[in-house]
Amino acid sequence: MIFQGDRILFTSIGYVLKENFQNLYRIYCIAKYELLADMRDSKFGILWNFASPAIQVFTYWMVFGIAWNRKPVNGIDYLPWLVVGYSAWWFLQPCISSGCSAIFSKTNVITKMKFPVSVLPATVCVKEFFNHLCMLVITFLTISACGYRPNLYWFGLIYYAVCAFAFAESISLILSVLTMLWRDIRKLVTSLMRMLLYFSPVIWECHFKASVPHSELLNMILKMNPIYYIVNGYRESVFGDRAFWEHPVLTLYFWVVIVVLFTLGCSLMYKFKTRFIDMI
Repeated sequence: MIFQGDRILFTSIGYVLKENFQNLYRIYCIAKYELLADMRDSKFGILWNFASPAIQVFTYWMVFGIAWNRKPVNGIDYLPWLVVGYSAWWFLQPCISSGCSAIFSKTNVITKMKFPVSVLPATVCVKEFFNHLCMLVITFLTISACGYRPNLYWFGLIYYAVCAFAFAESISLILSVLTMLWRDIRKLVTSLMRMLLYFSPVIWECHFKASVPHSELLNMILKMNPIYYIVNGYRESVFGDRAFWEHPVLTLYFWVVIVVLFTLGCSLMYKFKTRFIDMI
């Protein structure tokens, strides 16, 4: 029974990986089509891909940086510190939220033709990665205006972008199937994402001082959030002059979590691959 379970597990992972790699061009085309469709729905088109994150960052900076008079974080002014961390969140948040509807929003397609359903979460992540690149342009312009210049550690952003994509894809696989089983998952995730913003080091350093009771335990719990690893990694690549291999324990923990989440997502996708039409 154990060997049979392992065989099914590896079969499900192989099924999802094979279907995604065989349809890379299809994933790109679907993501491109949806991105262009969003732009056609607005008068200013691609400008909103830059304006929307800029407005969000400006709002948080005005509220937390100016109104609350936030002090520099680890010697870094709040605005550049905020914009770098928010660039990672700007990718993860829509991937997770939209990932819930990755399959449900394409029911008109999967009911009319044989379609590789497991590629749909990837199309969401690829589409949002373009928006992430737009956000990175804003980020680089902002930190350059604040006096920061590129260095070799900035190449670490490539690694952490891969981490963000792997996490978003794994979560989207799980949520897209669960949403087909229970429609309320979308509303639950939308509510939880608002809470997760404040439990991640996006707009604050997410670190309790020693004067707070049980601060060590609380800090350890906060670090168990995979988003903590990604957002902190973005900042360390730009400001901290630290590479990812300088956090061996945290890096190992992050990738173990990714493997577990991806395996779970593949298992759900493989188990229900022939039942999605019945769930509509």
